[in-house]
Amino acid sequence: MTSTSGPVPSSVGGGAPLGSLDRTSQNADSFGGSLQAVEKAKLFDHNNQFLIGGSIDHGHVAYGARSSLGAFGPDFTISPLGIDLTGPDDISPRSLTTTNDYYGVYFTDTFDVTDRLSLTVGGRYNFARVTLEDKTGDDPFLNGSHTYQRFNPMGGLTYQLSKGLTFYTSYAEANRAPTPAELACADPDNPCLIESFLTGDPPLKQVVSRTGEVGFRGETSNALRTDKIDWSFGLFRTLNQDDIISVASPTSGRGFFQNAGDTLRQGIEASISYQTQRLFLYANYAFIDPTFQSSLELASPNNPSPDVVPCSGDATENCINVRPGDRLPGVPRHRFKAGFDYWLTPKWKFGSDLVAASDQVFFGDESNLNKPLAGYAQVNLHTSYDITNHIQIYGLINNLFDHHYGTFGNYFDTEEGSEASLGTIDFTDARTIVPAMPFAAYGGMKLKF
Repeated sequence: MTSTSGPVPSSVGGGAPLGSLDRTSQNADSFGGSLQAVEKAKLFDHNNQFLIGGSIDHGHVAYGARSSLGAFGPDFTISPLGIDLTGPDDISPRSLTTTNDYYGVYFTDTFDVTDRLSLTVGGRYNFARVTLEDKTGDDPFLNGSHTYQRFNPMGGLTYQLSKGLTFYTSYAEANRAPTPAELACADPDNPCLIESFLTGDPPLKQVVSRTGEVGFRGETSNALRTDKIDWSFGLFRTLNQDDIISVASPTSGRGFFQNAGDTLRQGIEASISYQTQRLFLYANYAFIDPTFQSSLELASPNNPSPDVVPCSGDATENCINVRPGDRLPGVPRHRFKAGFDYWLTPKWKFGSDLVAASDQVFFGDESNLNKPLAGYAQVNLHTSYDITNHIQIYGLINNLFDHHYGTFGNYFDTEEGSEASLGTIDFTDARTIVPAMPFAAYGGMKLKF
């Protein structure tokens, strides 16, 4: 390591394990606009609506990153040593700007074939340019300009089977250009210490998604429409081509982004709600089966499974072999939410929500070798009172029963963790879990103008 005054001597820190304090700054400006026109003239004596429009979005981000040396303490805090690091290259100070320009032109046409059947067709052309420019003059490898473009078609139909019951189906395509952070951290041979410390890397392909869905929607109400039930049930399937994932590097604490071939998300969505003048009840359920559809070899240096294999490019490092059908990390298969709102008076409302999700695969375990992160359920409360039409006071309680659970799981190097503890802890479990928010209560006031 080097600093502004030259190489860092080995005696720095008094023999304590060394770490770094990484600081980033960001100043972002963005603006954009859209314009569209609608024509509702009849076509062949049938109701028809034609829409055409365009959009422009521009973003400019001034970005900085720097790292300074620190000493690990027994409680895993880092005490700064007052030494700013200038090397190696992957943690040298960064100052750059990114400019993002997105242009879109789109159209849709909805044609009523009959009083019950409506057809919709349309499409959108997207053009994106992402430009990175080094401002220090020391890192010209960061400079680059990437362009992406694609026309995405869509189509669908709705058919009213009976009063209050509608069948629908649709197909749509979409594309996503890689973000500047993904573009600038995509080389497995030059991984980023953290995603913020950008390095000069090869370009990524854009992600193209193809989504089909089919389902039913229904509505029933009494004669006075004081009681109303809405419901929906649908199936969906989204195939992402050249999906982008974050991968751990064999170098501890570093990672990079890469295209991961095809990924698939398919499942069921169902919802129902009941509303009266004073009560609103709802329940939503989603089943999502998120899977890889391409075979991959991914570095997984800290995976604790005995079934990890030597990497094909470096037999001294650990890799996992992902096969089609393996679950994507971080996505619960089952999600459920239900709740109610009750108006104690026309101005005073009280309600509660139950939120639950099933287990999810740890990041770094894309081949599904280990036990997943457990699911959870929590109860929240909320209330509000309208003092006037423009002033409202409110209160929130999240995680009413203080349920302890994790929202994100990954793995870490147990040997390095034990060393950093200065001998106070002998880590044997490689799992690292981000805890959910504990019991929390809030109150405040909202003003509307």
